[in-house]
Parts: sequence; structure tokens; C-alpha cells
Amino acid sequence: MKKKLKIAAVIIIISSAYLFGRVQRQILDDINMTSAIGYDYVDKDTVKATAVLPVYKPDQSVGNRTITASDELSKKTLSKINRQAARQVVNGKTEVALYSKKVAKQGIGGLVDSLQRDPSISERMMIVVVDGEANELLNKKYGDRDTGVYLSMLIEQNMKAGLVPKTNLHQFLNDYNSELKDPFLPLIEQKNEDIYFKGIALFKDDHYVKSLRQDQQFIFQALSENLRLGTYKLRLKNNEYAAIENINTKNSYRVQNVKGIPEINIHVKVKGIIREYTGRKTDEKEINLIRKQVEKDLEHQAAAMIRTFQRLKIDPLGFGEQVRSRTRNFNDRKWLEHYSDVKISVRAKVSIIEKGVVD
Repeated sequence: MKKKLKIAAVIIIISSAYLFGRVQRQILDDINMTSAIGYDYVDKDTVKATAVLPVYKPDQSVGNRTITASDELSKKTLSKINRQAARQVVNGKTEVALYSKKVAKQGIGGLVDSLQRDPSISERMMIVVVDGEANELLNKKYGDRDTGVYLSMLIEQNMKAGLVPKTNLHQFLNDYNSELKDPFLPLIEQKNEDIYFKGIALFKDDHYVKSLRQDQQFIFQALSENLRLGTYKLRLKNNEYAAIENINTKNSYRVQNVKGIPEINIHVKVKGIIREYTGRKTDEKEINLIRKQVEKDLEHQAAAMIRTFQRLKIDPLGFGEQVRSRTRNFNDRKWLEHYSDVKISVRAKVSIIEKGVVD
């Protein structure tokens, strides 16, 4: 009898799972999967979404089709995009989301939240800010891939090469939801038929407030992560240039509390190879001059950059999190009140481990 009851229970469980646990099947040939989506403003109340749909041709090449729709709610734009497509449009393969600078200035929290709430979208999806119109950038074809895949590969390759700070949807949301850290995103622009990285877009909460230039990126990355394979270009006082490549960096933070107010000392170790030098043949004296110049420049850039962060009351490097992890009875509100006046110093130690090829 017990055996029959067990068998009956198993049958009921299997039947319930079949009836109520089924997920709607989607056949690939019957749907369109977006590879990229961009957001622009029509006006202050209306957002314009541009979806990129890859088109696979008989000759095995890949083209693009873009569909645009506008609405007050970003989620509503997908249903309007579907009205223009012969096959259902879904977000399951979206590689990258783009926000125009104008949209980013108004705040992208709600737009990003709609992506977060879509279970088909990966948290590893790339997010970037466009200096210009996202629609204009997405309406062009780049390389031999569809635009979404091309953009994703471009961003990922530059992150691996240490040329762009690492971030994605998951990291952005973590920083956005943190009380002690502000998010940042890569800033790109379109020039003629190509896409370039212009710098780093800095946010206060979810609002774009400022960007860092390319020449400021290296020290930003050296302070936020341990770099591998970074690159640094140096202009010397004698108008000669040196390129240092294969750079590895390591940062360490030290926090001291002086009369209840923390002081932050950051040490950055930099190791690299002089890959190119426009001056005379390098000897120990020249290498020492280059080393000292890099140290001085990095410290000067770091000080100016951190002062800007404190003036704008933004913390993209997470100084608050560094202090909290090293301070007993840390008070978030007190830290935020004193952040603009906190003493933060950076010391760089540069080692040239090889000369490489020089002129």
C-alpha cells in the first residue's frame, strides 16, 4: 500500500511540474533577438529606443536591421517595436545597451532598472554612454559582424587590454545601489565609419556629471583595479616621447583616523617596458629620468582628479568603501558630510623592467 502511495505521489509531482512548471518555448526561426539597444530623448518626457536585429543572409554574411519606437516608458517601446516586426522581438541576446549623453544627464536609473527586471538579459551585458545620438551610431554597420556583437567585442577587447576600465550591467547596478560609491561607464563616440573610446563617463547616483579624458584614464584605472597589460604615453620636458607598455599595476590603501576624520594614503606600484622612445639611446640615466617623470605625472594627475571628485561630491573609486572596511563603528552619514575635505594622497613607485625597442 505504501509503495502504491509513493508511486501515486511521484506521478502527481511529475504531472504538476509538467502542467504548471512549463516555460513557453520559443523557436529561433520564429523570433528576432536584439543584439543591441540604444536610448535617446525625443523630449524630456519621451524616450526613443533603437533595437538592432541581426540579419543572416544566404551567403553567410550578417547584416543589420534597426527598429525605432518612442514612448514615455522604456518597457513599452519593446511592444511598439514588435508591431513593426514580422517575428516576435526578444531581448535574450542583447550584448550592449547604449545611452546618449543627453539621456545620461537626465538619469538612467529607470532605464537600467527595466533591463535588470528582464530575466532574459545577462548581468554581464555591456553598458556605454554615447557622445552623440545612440540611434545614429546604431544605424551604421561596422566590420563583418552585426553591430551589437561588434560593439561587445570592441568593449571587451579594450577591457582585457587594460585600455578601458572593467564594468558591466552587474557592476553598474552594484555601484548605483551603494551608499558609498558612484558608478562610471565607458564613453564612446562615432567618427566617420569608426567607433572610438573618448573617456570615462562619471555619475552622481544615476546622473552623468562629467567625463575623464583618455589621458586621465590610466591613473583612474590604476587606483580602481590592478592592471595588466596597460599602456602609458609620456611627454618629457625635452619634448621627447616615451611609450611604456605591458604595464602591471598594484594599489594598496592605508587609512588613518585623525581626530575622527580619516586620511587615505594610496600607494601605486607600476612595472612596465619602454617600448618606444624618440630620444637618444636609452641608458640608466635616461631610464631614471623617465621613471621619475612618470611618478611625478601620475601623482599630479591623481591629485587633480581626486580634487575634482571631492568638489563634485562623487566617489567612483570607492574611497568610502575602503574607509568603511578599515574603520570600526563607521558612520555613512558622517563620511558623506566630510568627504569633500578628507585628505587623500597618492604615491607612485615606477619600475622599468626592460628597455624594449627604442629609436
